Amino acid sequence: MRVALCGLGEIGQHHLAAIRSCPDLELAAVCDLDEERARRDAGSAAVHTSVGRMLAEEEIDAVDVCLPHSLHQGVAEEALRAGCDVLLEKPLALDLKGCDAILAAAVAAGRRVAVSHHQLFYGPHRRLRELIAGGQIGEIQAIYARLWIGGRYGGWRTDPEAVGGGLLMDAGVHRIYCLRYLGGPVRAVTATMDRPRDEESFSVTLEFASGALGVAQGSYHCPEGTFDDRLDVVGSEGLAAVAGCKAFFEGDLRGVAPLRTRLGGAWVDDPVGGSWAESVRDSVQQSLLALERGEEPPVGASAGRETVALIEAAYRSAECRERVLVAELATTEAL
Repeated sequence: MRVALCGLGEIGQHHLAAIRSCPDLELAAVCDLDEERARRDAGSAAVHTSVGRMLAEEEIDAVDVCLPHSLHQGVAEEALRAGCDVLLEKPLALDLKGCDAILAAAVAAGRRVAVSHHQLFYGPHRRLRELIAGGQIGEIQAIYARLWIGGRYGGWRTDPEAVGGGLLMDAGVHRIYCLRYLGGPVRAVTATMDRPRDEESFSVTLEFASGALGVAQGSYHCPEGTFDDRLDVVGSEGLAAVAGCKAFFEGDLRGVAPLRTRLGGAWVDDPVGGSWAESVRDSVQQSLLALERGEEPPVGASAGRETVALIEAAYRSAECRERVLVAELATTEAL
C-alpha cells in the first residue's frame, strides 16, 4: 500500500515511524509546509508542500493526515475525491458538519475513512475492556477519566478556531472515546466548563445506556510538569485502575504498575504491557492495513463522528446548563 503522510509535527513523526516499520506499507510521499523538514524526513519518498499537487502527481493508495483539526475536512475530501482511502488523526473533524461532509465524500467516492483513536490500542485499556466484557468486574457502576496537565499546549493548539474548542476537543478527545470504549453507548451528557469551546477546565458526565456513569475531568491548571491521565473503573464485583497512558510517555509516571485490579479482595498488579508510542504505532498500522484489505478499520468514520457528537453534546450542555440527549446529535444527514 502506497501511503502519503500529511503533517510532520510531533504526532506525524510517530505516524512516520509506524509506516516505515511495517513491511506492507510504503511511504510514497510526504507533505508539509516546512519543505526543509519534509526533505529531512522523506528519505526516498516524494516531497510536497501542496496536498493538491501531491495527489495530482503521485500514485497514492491512502493519505494519512496529521494536521490541525481545522484542516482535516478539506484534506480528507480532496484525498477521497482523488480515489484515496484516508486515515485521520483524532478527531475526525472540527465539528459535526465537517464529520458529515467527510462521511458523504467517502460514500460518493466509494472509499473508506479511518480515525486514529490510538489509546484504544493501549495494552492496559484493552485488558480492562476484556475484564469488563468477561464479567470479572461485575456490573459497571462508574468510570472515571482524568486529564490534569501542568501548562497549556503551544502552537496551533492554543487557537480554538484551529482546535474546534479547548482542552476537551484537544487531548480530551482521548478521554471521551476511552469512556465510550469501556462503558458502551451513551444516552445523555451533562457538562460544566470555564469557557465552553475555549475551555481550560472541564467536567463531563456521560450517562451510559447501561445505567452506569462516566466522568471525565481535566484542566491545564496544575503544577508544572504534571500529566495525569488515570482511569478508574468501579464494578459490583471488583475495581481496576490504569495509572496512565501518555503520563508514562511524558515522564510524569515511572516505575509503577500500569494496571492494578481488585478482583478478589486485594489489589494486585496486572502484568499487561504496552506504551503510548506502541499504541500510536498499532493504531496507524492496523488502520492502514484494514484499508488496504478493503475492510472496515478499527475506528471508522461513524465511530469518529460519535466521539465528536459526544463532545458537541458536552459543549451544548455547558452553554445551556442542561442535560443533552445524545440522540439529538446522532442522525447524520449525509447518508
